[in-house]
Amino acid sequence: MPLNWDDMRFFLALCRTRSFVGAAGELKVTHSTVARRISALEASLQTQLFQRTEKGCQITQAGEALLPYAESVESTVIHLEARVSGKDNQLSGCIRIGTPDGIGNCYLAGCLSRFQDRHPALDVELIPVPMYYSLSKREIDILITVKRPHKGNFIARKLTGYKLGLFATEEYLQAHKKITRREDLSGHRFIGYIDDLLFDQDLNFLDEFHPGASPRFRTSTVIAQMNAVLAGSGIGVIPYFMAHGEKRLMPVLPGLNIERGYWLQVNPDSQKIARVRTTIDFMVRRIQSDSALFHSLPTGR
Repeated sequence: MPLNWDDMRFFLALCRTRSFVGAAGELKVTHSTVARRISALEASLQTQLFQRTEKGCQITQAGEALLPYAESVESTVIHLEARVSGKDNQLSGCIRIGTPDGIGNCYLAGCLSRFQDRHPALDVELIPVPMYYSLSKREIDILITVKRPHKGNFIARKLTGYKLGLFATEEYLQAHKKITRREDLSGHRFIGYIDDLLFDQDLNFLDEFHPGASPRFRTSTVIAQMNAVLAGSGIGVIPYFMAHGEKRLMPVLPGLNIERGYWLQVNPDSQKIARVRTTIDFMVRRIQSDSALFHSLPTGR
């Protein structure tokens, strides 16, 4: 049976959604059509490309081998259409981005919504705290981490540095011992991470501000920590870019801060895909334009 190049669209959609229903939704066809086209592709190549499981369709080793070629075909078609038509080709399909919860929920969610306004045919899937998803297995397209990657066949770049400081509400500060120097932090209530649920030890910031501090309120996400601080439960370590959006957060010891970085990773083959490359370019430009948000303490409080 000769190879039908159009079947590659169905193959890529199933790779990215992991289900016939999801692929059907992306391609605006029925799930039976997706199943039929995948079966035809497997027959043409005389190999199995997916394992059907209760948790969805898992790509096989043969499918992994085919994936970069299918992505290359997709990228070529997109560029060909743009060159021949003389117009920018409308981005479509699905882009899946894994991020830490702070920058994902409090910054990228809003930015990417506006990005999607420019590309209404593009579906965006944002996955904060992406420790259960693999870039190498193509379960996500773009991965943002708080640690510089040192292994893996990925393209990596520093997205931005960002500062963190101690914050509390005015109500909490007025009701407790005054803080004018680092030593005054002793005896205060702190909010932090649950140690054994940390997916990255680089997120354990509190000890750098007050060595030996034991949080009285612990949670697995920085969003929950910020909400606990806003509720008056104590003092927490909050990134500046998150504090900018919450007027009730008051800096504690404003001259005391630490700096971390966000790193962006992508598969070399995936970066050639128009929607991936364009999304990366948008995020990089947007974050660069908002540099003060990530590095400057909120003022006027």
